[in-house]
Amino acid sequence: MPNSHPHGELSVQAVDTLLKRACEKFADATAITSPTDSMSYSDLLSRAQEVADDLRAQGVGRGDVVGILGRRGASAVVAVLGVWMSGAIVMLVDDALPDVRRETMLDAGPARATVDCSDGHRIALRPAGPEGEDSATAVLDDEDYAYIAFTSGSTGQPKAIVGSHTGLSGFLEWQSGEFGIGPHDRFAHLTNLSFDVWFRDALTPLISGATLCVPDERHLDADGVLEFLRSNGITGFHLVPSLAKVWLSGSAPTEPISGVRLSFFAGEPLDGALVGAWQDLFPDCQVVNLYGPTETTLAQHFYRVPRNPAAGIQPVGRNLPHSRSHVLDENRRSCPDGTAGEIHIAADHPSHGYLVDGRMVSPFVEVEIGAERVVAYPTGDLGRRGPDGGLEILGRADDQIKIAGVRIELQEVRSAIQSHPSVRDVFVCAQEDRFTKVIIAVVEGDATAERELRDYVGGRLMSVMLPSAFLFLPELPKLPNGKVDRKALSEVARVHVEERARRAEAERAAAAAVPEAGRPERPVAERLERIWLDVAGGGANSLTDREANFFDVGGTSLTIVVLHSELQREFGVRFPLVRLFEHASFNAQRRFLTSVTQEPRDRAPSASAATGRATRSRVLSTRRARRR
Repeated sequence: MPNSHPHGELSVQAVDTLLKRACEKFADATAITSPTDSMSYSDLLSRAQEVADDLRAQGVGRGDVVGILGRRGASAVVAVLGVWMSGAIVMLVDDALPDVRRETMLDAGPARATVDCSDGHRIALRPAGPEGEDSATAVLDDEDYAYIAFTSGSTGQPKAIVGSHTGLSGFLEWQSGEFGIGPHDRFAHLTNLSFDVWFRDALTPLISGATLCVPDERHLDADGVLEFLRSNGITGFHLVPSLAKVWLSGSAPTEPISGVRLSFFAGEPLDGALVGAWQDLFPDCQVVNLYGPTETTLAQHFYRVPRNPAAGIQPVGRNLPHSRSHVLDENRRSCPDGTAGEIHIAADHPSHGYLVDGRMVSPFVEVEIGAERVVAYPTGDLGRRGPDGGLEILGRADDQIKIAGVRIELQEVRSAIQSHPSVRDVFVCAQEDRFTKVIIAVVEGDATAERELRDYVGGRLMSVMLPSAFLFLPELPKLPNGKVDRKALSEVARVHVEERARRAEAERAAAAAVPEAGRPERPVAERLERIWLDVAGGGANSLTDREANFFDVGGTSLTIVVLHSELQREFGVRFPLVRLFEHASFNAQRRFLTSVTQEPRDRAPSASAATGRATRSRVLSTRRARRR
């Protein structure tokens, strides 16, 4: 069986062709808007052409991989289109990633060049790898190679997946047509770089003539995002269920928001109770549940959730056109409807496979469906067919999890921890917490090295992959066969999370019982510590260093939004989320809150988007320098 999937005889439909067509058709319309900038479709095309010309002038073209460094916004969209127009392959690299992980991604391509979106699309060539530039280019010399996306790897390294122009353009056109997306729409741009879902978040609106609306900060708080949606006349957006839970937990009551007509959920199980609360907030909104792994090129299933959803996890519905799914047993034979098995997806235009050491490796298997032999991707997800023929997801068959929509192999987290010299052995598992899953690491090693271990792991993994707690044992319990006792260790982690939740709930209840007038008498540090331990979940030992950064003690891009909401509620003040990046450590936040609570309540501090970006860059640079 060949390493790559069969594409059939259809001609390649490049994504940049769709975008250029839209730019010409809607030339004078607004393509992208933000609080500081507005760009027409003709501007988008001309700026992208400049990037393409600059890349070609430096010898970058077909077969080359170009890393796009930055964050979501107009500049990144321009760079993506420009790279494709040059004939090269896109690799999205979020500037918030640790240096080690960014370099690992760029080396995996290997990236021939980078485009820095924070510095006027500055292009920098990268040195050729050990096998030479020509050999790397030859491997990727296929006009259908569109992008390289990364998922967590079971070997301890992120996996590079080569995405398809044909598959991506097919999905974008399907989504636009199926849901009638057009110039009348205004889509919120909420997805960060480094994830393949960025492509549908940014590009489905743009091939349709809609306006892409970029928030003024990297992360909007639960209250601010609703105001953003209302004031910008947003009609649609993509998000993960855990983020929706955070939005609904905002401190300020809000009137229902009309005008939003489409909410595309993906990446995590979607619960009926969440949908019900969501529909109360957005009464005119069609909720759509999408499902499909990166290997199959974005979603391959969709389900229009009804107005009154059934209780529990919602199904993912039926296949997109040119895609078929099969529920197979352990012998890879078809399961009867209603019987659980592993989901295998056969898409006409999935990804091309994994790029491993300069060669393409297929993730697909050949299965027998009736009298037909089919090439499909084994997802590792367990599912079954419902009475209506739709697909229901039942969980995982392995150690892979999703947090905030990010696919995580627990083995990659374990490998990063295990490589630290203070660790003799480690068990890693996921447990349910307030808004989403959290990762718990049970370590056999030196507990006094926790600070060093956190810094070490934080320099190698995305923040969403960092354990929320490190629990230290003198020795991990073993089974008679010598293997670690996973059941016993999972129970240790579960008890820890439950006890932490009970303590946090008791603290919240005690705080609520204190009269408003009496609250300022409690020390700011005490109140802040309670909230940090509740939200970040790092455990009692994680705040022995009062200069610790929120992300270093288990905080994530999701929970910093929760932190912002909790602090505003606790201290009765309003301030922009960017202030938590400006004051990233515990002590810095303590000083900030001490000062802000002494200001008049009708004068909320403010910070420009430019100041927020610069400060955030300094925080990240400081963290990276400390980890070297």
